[in-house]
Formats: sequence, structure tokens, C-alpha cells
Amino acid sequence: MTPDVNLHILVRRFTQLSKAGFFDPAFMEFSKRTADATQHVLDELNYYPDQVVREFSDLLWNALRFISGSRSNDAPHETQYVLRKALSEWVQSDALVSSASLDDLGFYVSLADLWSFIDKTLDRFDSGGYGPLIVQIGSPSAYQHRPVFCIPLFHELGHFVDYHRKITEVTILQNLTQKPAGLTMSDADWQQLCTNHRMEHFADLFGACYCGAATNKSLESIAPNAGNSFTHPATHARVKVVNDFLSGTQNPVVELFQDALVNLRLPKLEVRFVEPDVTCFEDVLTCKLQNEPELYGLFLASWNYLETKLQTKTAPWITGDATTHTIEKTVNDLTEKSLRNFEISERWNDVIAN
Repeated sequence: MTPDVNLHILVRRFTQLSKAGFFDPAFMEFSKRTADATQHVLDELNYYPDQVVREFSDLLWNALRFISGSRSNDAPHETQYVLRKALSEWVQSDALVSSASLDDLGFYVSLADLWSFIDKTLDRFDSGGYGPLIVQIGSPSAYQHRPVFCIPLFHELGHFVDYHRKITEVTILQNLTQKPAGLTMSDADWQQLCTNHRMEHFADLFGACYCGAATNKSLESIAPNAGNSFTHPATHARVKVVNDFLSGTQNPVVELFQDALVNLRLPKLEVRFVEPDVTCFEDVLTCKLQNEPELYGLFLASWNYLETKLQTKTAPWITGDATTHTIEKTVNDLTEKSLRNFEISERWNDVIAN
């Protein structure tokens, strides 16, 4: 099968998406521009090598998952809105935060960069200076309207920031942990293991800056007994690093990152949230958030509230026949509406101000 067969399919798919409904119109622009770049390759098939066309096609398929998942009816919009807020401090760009819906319990980030490839490789294509920075994250489709359970997305956003700003890479250059004597592992594998583990620690710490202890709680709910592996530190080790960070206890892993961030002239790792009072949930009322720190802190406050109500079932709205499902759905609904109300108010105030 020649590679142009898929390109014909993809150019039509991205053209359709350029006319689809998105909360953020920038996704329509992304889809249109991507369709234009795809049509360009189809027009220049005799110029671009097959390998370039195939690599471009692979990147298009990857991007398609996330752009399709970002449509208004499919995206965890409220969580994406908060993620964009968090990202703005670390990346000086109008980055897109896109999502792919998964049919299993998994969260991940894709670091494949379609438009960087277009800029560097498609030398006959005039992008007009267009080159969006796009965060591509995946989350369970069942959690679309469950922001309390989307806390791991802050961890995945941390991976994107780390990759984009080369933070872990700098820590390795500054301080590579010595390989233990007698360890039967090549130096290259040891360095990769250290890199993998530090990447996970940074992503945990990044999430903790915005969600506090809920970062650990969500990790422990997903992988409570995970041991040390080539790709990840053990859960108990990850939890300790985050706990030390939140309590202000000196920890060498935290210090490694703080030093790297200073050298990179990036913001420090620090608590950026304030836990709002969610006792209004007792009356099935949304929480009126006062500022961005409370916007971030709502994830922790809602997790704690949900955890307590599942254990005690003491809220006035919890009837005798209430199930775990009805309790978690109510708390997630209240959390989602609280986030949405903050966003709507912000947009309204922006319109008035301008």
C-alpha cells in the first residue's frame, strides 16, 4: 500500500475537524492548517521521500487521536482549562491542551511533535509562521466528567514541561547518581534508569504544586504496591519525595530539581494552591472559587471531601440507599460545575474589561 492512501483519508478527516465544534477555536485552526500541510505533501509526493511521507503519516495519526478527543462533546474540558492555567507559568506560548479518550484506566502524554516535524522537514511548505505548541494527553473516557479522578493529568502535564524545558536532562548533567558497585547493568542503562526515575519524580512534584497530597492519593489508588522498575521508582519512594516537598522536609531529589530550575531560570517548585472550603457541598451547592490558587486547590478539597463521604456517608444529601456511585458522581458533578463557573466568570469579566 502506498503511503499516499492514508494521506487522502487524513486530509479529509482533518478538514472535517476544522469545521467541528470545539470549546477552543484554536483547535479548528490547528485542524485546518494540518489539512493544508497534508494536502501539500500529497501535491509534492514526487519530491518527498517515502520515509518522510510515512513518518509524517504516523505523526498525523497520533495527532488525530488527540484533536478528535478535544471536541466539545468528548473532552474533559474543565480539567483541560485548569491545566492550561498551570502550563502558562512554565511555557511562554498559547499552547493547546488536547486529549485522547481511552477505554481503559490509564493516563499518558505523547511527546510527538507534528508541527516541529513540518517546520523542519517539509521544506517546500510555507507555514506562514504557524507552529503551535500542543500538549497531547490521554485519560479514561469514563472520567470525562469526573475531574476529581483526573488529578493524574497534572502529573502528565509535568512530563510535558520537563520534556519541553529539559529539566531532568539538566539534573543528569549536574549530578548523575553513581552506579552501585556490583550492579550488572551497563553504564548507558544505568543513566537511562536514573533519567526515567527522575522524570517520574519531577512529574509527581509538578502535580503536587497544584494538587498537593491528592497527587499521592491518586497514585496510591492506581498503583498502591508498585515496586521499583526500570521506568518507575517504587510507589512508596515517590510518595515520600512528595510528602517531603509538601512538608518542607529537605530531600535530595527535590533539591536536584530546584537547582536545575534556578539554572534554567524557571519557576521554583512550590505550593501554588489554596484548599477552598467545600462545606457548601453539604447543601449540594457549587463552590465559589475566589482565585487561581483556590481553582487548583479544589482538586485536593474535593478529593478529601469525597474520601470522607465515602467512609462516613454523613452529608444530608446522602440517603440510606445511596451507593458509592451516587456519592462520587455528586461530588464530581459539584466539582465540575464549580470549575466551570469560575471559567465562565473569568471569560465574562474579560469581555467587560475589553
